[in-house]
Amino acid sequence: MSYLPRLGALVATSALTITGLTLVAPPAAHAAADARPVAIATKWVKNQLTDGLIHNDQYNFDDIGLSIDAGFGLAAVGGQSATVGQIADAVGPQLTTGYVQSDEYDYPPPSFDPVLVQVGYYGAQAAKALVFGQVAGKDTATWGGVDLVDAVEDRIAAAPVAGRLNSDSSYGDYTNTIGQAFAARGLAAASSSKASDAVAFLLRQQCTAGYFRLALTDATCDADSAAADTDATAIAVQQLAAITSPTVAVTSALAAARTWLLGAQRSDGSFGGGASTTVSNTNSTAAAGIALAKLGEEDDAAQAAVWVRQRQADELNACPSALFAETGALAYNDEATAAARADGITVGAQDQWRRATAPAIPVLQFAPAAVPALGLTGPSGYRRAGTAAAYTVSGVVPGDKVCFTVNGVNRPVAAGANGTAVLTTVLPAGTANRTVAVKDRVGTSKSVVTKVLGSKTLLVTPAIKRVRQGKFVKVTVSGLAAAESVILRYQGVVVATGKAGANGTFARYVNVGRRLGTAGIAAYGQFPAIRKGATTITVTR
Repeated sequence: MSYLPRLGALVATSALTITGLTLVAPPAAHAAADARPVAIATKWVKNQLTDGLIHNDQYNFDDIGLSIDAGFGLAAVGGQSATVGQIADAVGPQLTTGYVQSDEYDYPPPSFDPVLVQVGYYGAQAAKALVFGQVAGKDTATWGGVDLVDAVEDRIAAAPVAGRLNSDSSYGDYTNTIGQAFAARGLAAASSSKASDAVAFLLRQQCTAGYFRLALTDATCDADSAAADTDATAIAVQQLAAITSPTVAVTSALAAARTWLLGAQRSDGSFGGGASTTVSNTNSTAAAGIALAKLGEEDDAAQAAVWVRQRQADELNACPSALFAETGALAYNDEATAAARADGITVGAQDQWRRATAPAIPVLQFAPAAVPALGLTGPSGYRRAGTAAAYTVSGVVPGDKVCFTVNGVNRPVAAGANGTAVLTTVLPAGTANRTVAVKDRVGTSKSVVTKVLGSKTLLVTPAIKRVRQGKFVKVTVSGLAAAESVILRYQGVVVATGKAGANGTFARYVNVGRRLGTAGIAAYGQFPAIRKGATTITVTR
């Protein structure tokens, strides 16, 4: 039994040629796409199938909803009709055994033999299966032994507000806007007499700001921002955009949703999941990116695609990772990426990675390509040991990874949409020239050297220790780095500044003044707190 959870429900539309269905548009001609992320994600998802279904190894069951998501994702990128057909053939027999149809039994004594007491249907699952059957080219009147159009139509309410999708299972009604969106699209494609009511009720879930709420409510939606839901909005847009000959109401709803989605997209191209204020994740970003592409906003879809690609398992040989065997998989968020690089995709994490990858594949069609022109810049001048330093690599394929080598440790970093990546690292202790290198996927490498100064007690040496008042004494400071900045103080007052010579010394004549007795001389290097030295002289008559 599946209740169409949010994460598993974020699915894309199809790129198969199916009459009545609008397809995900290819990337704009001015933004050439990189074929690699789609190719490796597709291969990884196909490897998750066992006889056409995704089997949950943690809880030992075939996940029908997730298998359908994989079918949607593969269909959307094209060239996968055989696998999509295999999934559809495997899903069909499962529709009436707990996914769409809910057979419920009583076990009366004394024999406790099961007695069928109710045949119920899950409205959301029936709608999702209907759309997938249409995408896969199945006869949805007979596929799997259930007429899916009738099953969905029978769950469309006539009152109190016509068009609402429901479930009639005693397990409960978990139908939400995502399920309603599938019902609207599926019934429209089937030219159902209830399609207009289903579409109209879906549009009631759109709030004045343009977003769709997740929970179905009979009342029209006000401007309550707490109800804003990225996932519901993105899926509603995808399904509404697939309706041919849309009404003025649908066209207006899509325009309002476009405005809201563009405003909800974060500066890095990502989207928060569920309520739009939450942490960015792959599923929500991919769903919204696909929706934006369908609305003609290819540049913004590309921004989302780059963010998703940054979290794809596509490791570099130079950087150690436990994800080499999982090339193509998409992590749900940064935390999942870091955990899997250390331990691989564990059985406990497998379901999340699958749910993150299967529906997100289509957005990768908009990941831009670029001709790598690797460059690397780092801090200039001397830097203090133990402080952070930033290194910027440029000329990377947007969203792809490079491998930094810092202090003998290799670290992967993903480039942003502008083809740059920044690594911030803490400089190690000690004085040395530290080399930071970077290598890209094709093996091009660049390096820069950072001059690091560590703690140092400078040697301050006067030419003589006893100096007559009013006279000058030569003071030499040694232990400096070449061209290191120096400040020389006599009795707390700055008497000289400058740069050390090539041999690391600095010398100046100092007037000792008229005051008799012991006098202090101190020298400070580039970083006075950690590079300093002092001595005294005696001023005599």
